[in-house]
Formats: sequence, structure tokens, C-alpha cells
Amino acid sequence: MKKSWIRFIAFLLAFALPVFAVSTVVFLTPSRFEETFLGEFEKKVDRLYETEGEKIVIIGGSSLAFGLDAKLLSETLGKPVINFGLYATLGTKVMMDYTKDAIGEGDIIVIAPEMNEQTWSTYFNAEAMWQALDGNFSDFRHIDSDNYPAMLGSFWKFAASKAKYFKQELDISGLGIYKASSFDEYGYIANNRDKDYNIMAGGFDSGKPITFSTDMISPEFVDYVNEYVKYAEKKGAKVYLASCPINESALPLDVSMEDIEAYCTALEELFDCPVLGRAEDGVLEEGSPAYMIYPSGYFFDSNFHLNSAGAVLHTKQFALGLAPLVGKTADDIQIEEPEAPEIPEDDTVYEYDENEVYFTFNVSSDGVVSITGLSELGKAQTTLCTPVAYEGKKVSLIAPNAFNGGSSLVELTITDNILKIQNGAFRGADSLKKIHVLSETCATEPEDNDVAMRMLEGLSKDCRFYVPSAVLDSYKNNYFWFVYADYILGE
Repeated sequence: MKKSWIRFIAFLLAFALPVFAVSTVVFLTPSRFEETFLGEFEKKVDRLYETEGEKIVIIGGSSLAFGLDAKLLSETLGKPVINFGLYATLGTKVMMDYTKDAIGEGDIIVIAPEMNEQTWSTYFNAEAMWQALDGNFSDFRHIDSDNYPAMLGSFWKFAASKAKYFKQELDISGLGIYKASSFDEYGYIANNRDKDYNIMAGGFDSGKPITFSTDMISPEFVDYVNEYVKYAEKKGAKVYLASCPINESALPLDVSMEDIEAYCTALEELFDCPVLGRAEDGVLEEGSPAYMIYPSGYFFDSNFHLNSAGAVLHTKQFALGLAPLVGKTADDIQIEEPEAPEIPEDDTVYEYDENEVYFTFNVSSDGVVSITGLSELGKAQTTLCTPVAYEGKKVSLIAPNAFNGGSSLVELTITDNILKIQNGAFRGADSLKKIHVLSETCATEPEDNDVAMRMLEGLSKDCRFYVPSAVLDSYKNNYFWFVYADYILGE
């Protein structure tokens, strides 16, 4: 019997010691993610809970971080505004959850997700949430208990990454705009805007088209929002829906005002709260989604991220929509609309590239070159390298289905001129196992790092991306590449 107890205690110690050691690394060592983009989360939560009296809380993703100047909006409306948008990878649900305990009498809450299926769902990313909480784990209490299993499941992975960064003293804050220092004290990205103009090839992200359709909204999200509305109203607050900024160039050519009005009507039928800027007779007014559609020159690196000129314009539209709710009129909104910044021209002439014979291309009216497919010669290859140039112009994009028909392709090298890999680019290349990404600036420079949210569609499950080892951690913590971290290896 004594030996059995000894074995049992030894078993407990063998189990408990690793748990204790890992927990020590996670909870007692300094934060390793506080300087990253997700490191801003703690400050947003602090401002939300430290603001006294009636307030306006605007919930969403990174379109708010890039597009809503809360200081300017607060000064214009005479009421504190909380910019509670950070990163769609966290999910809209968790941002709503974190506001619940801060809701007070007379508050105005606006929910403004980006226009895609993920943000209009109850999606939750536990790994991103751990990084956002690093250094202030007391904020864990605001997480919905339904998400506890996911948090527990991702704890060990988070612990391992933090231990690695702590031991090696790695700087993972990143360069460019995607880091905590880019935010001002109101949660708006006001700093590090070194290239403050539209840097998207062609002016918009064609891999993320925008449609006014409620098909993207999950029934679970509808139920969740409606319960949230009831909760907020019991506490004396009022909830509204609003639009994110929308890149006009990303809209279908046949979209009409009637389509947008029908979309808003459908929203109000689904949700138990009104649409901001929508009059009682159903007509759209300033501040409504129709007025949050802007020319592409006001955007930055996605169809939802604005440059600073666009942010002023978007802040004004929010002010116009909110004005009647705080006793003001359109005449009280004195925000001057800036001109869209000019985009520098690229006059570089690129030399002939021998790899172009393996691909087919499209050249847009403004000179943007996309890889659209494989030539017959390309379909027969087992290894390929993307070309740098086509007809003297830089190749910038890999379009959807670009590798369709490449059933023999096993290994691909993506040169550092490629700025965008679109959804389903690798469909049809079922044998592809290795994708070498040569760019060392892809994870640090905003114009070099855009990959689509559904880039993996059609790829084999055992395919991996190989990046320069010197920037491996930058890739894994990059705003765009983060969701693919498990598929990225160094070489």
C-alpha cells in the first residue's frame, strides 16, 4: 500500500511540476506581446472601464483602429467616445463580451463589423486572445465562459511561444504600422503612417469583394447580438448597427442605392436594434452605410483600412450619424473633409524574366500585373518560380486559381515582388508541398505583406510555407500572416 501511495505522489509531482513551470513562464515573466499590434488591447480595455459617465462605445475590428479618430469624434460630439476595435482575428463577439461590464445608463453602443463572414459570426481566436491578454491576465474575467475550453486548449501553445521569445529575448514588435506604438491614447492608429496613401496594387483588394448581402451573417451571431441588445437596454443603454468603411472600387459594378437600402432593411429585420443614420421612414441619411462608401484613394492596405485622410472622412460620417442621438444637428459637425492623398508613380522598367513563359497574366488599366494561370508548359512542371516582370512591368499579384491545372507541381518559389496572394490561389495544385516565400520585408513592410484570409483553399493539408529564418517570428506575428502561423517554417 505504501508503495502505491509513493507511486501516486510521484505521478502527481510529474504532472504538477511541468504545469507549475509553464504557468510560471506565462504569468510571472514580463509580457512579450505588449509591443505588438495585439498589445494595444489592454489599453483599449483600460480606457473603456476608466471612462466615467455617459459614453459612446464603437465596437468592431481593425477598420476602427485605422479609421476612427476617437479624440476628434469626442471633441465634435461633446461626449467621450471609445474606439473599441482592434483585430478581426479576435472576433466581434469577444469585443462585445468585453464591453458588457462597462455598460452604463445613457451609453450609446455601435456595432460596426467588417463586411465578411468571420466578423458577422461568433468566431473566437483563443491564441490571439492569449497574446492580447499577455501582461494583464486579470482581464481574463471578461471572457465568455463558452470560450474557456478554447482558451485552455491553446494555453500550451501560447506558453511555448512566450517561453521561446522570453528565453531568446526576441523582438517581435515588428516594423511599419502594425505595432502598439502606432496607436494614440484614444486607440486610433495615428502614428507610424510613413506611407500614408493607398498601397494596394490596383487600389483595392480584389480577393475580398464587398457585397450587401445578409448571407454572410450567421444565425448564431444574430441570436448573440439580440441577447446583447436586451442586456444593454436593461442597463439603460442603446445599441445600433453601423457600417465599416467600404472601398468603392471593391463593390460590384451593378450595386445600387436600392440594394443598400434593402440590406439595411434586412439588418433591422434580423437584429433588435436600428441601423445608425437610418430614418424612421427607412430612408438612408448621412452616417448610414451608403455614406460610408469612399473612393479608393482614401484607403490604405485593405478594403477596410483607411489612410489618415480617409479616417477623418469616416470620423465625420460617424459624427453625422451620431449627432441626432446626442442632441446635435449636421450643422454642428464642423469637420473639414480632406483630399485623398496622391499615390507616387513607379517609373521603373523591369527586365525580361525567363520564368514568365510558365504563366499567364493580366495587366489592368492602371498597369497592375497579376498571375492568372499556368501556361501549358507551366502545367507540366514539378517546380516553379514566380516571375519578377512581364512586358517590362513588375508582377504584383497572384490571382485566385492561378495554379489550377498544376497537378504535377510539388515546389514553388514566390519572389519578393509579389505583394498579394489571393483566396484560392493554389486551387488545383494538389501535389504542392513546399512554398518558399523569399521576401524578408513581407512581415514588416505594410505594402509587402497582404495575403488573403482564405489563401489555403485548395492546398494540401501537409503543404508548408518556408520563409527566411531571420524573419520567421515576424511572419508568425504579422497582422496578415498570423492566421497561417502553424503552416510557416524557417529556412
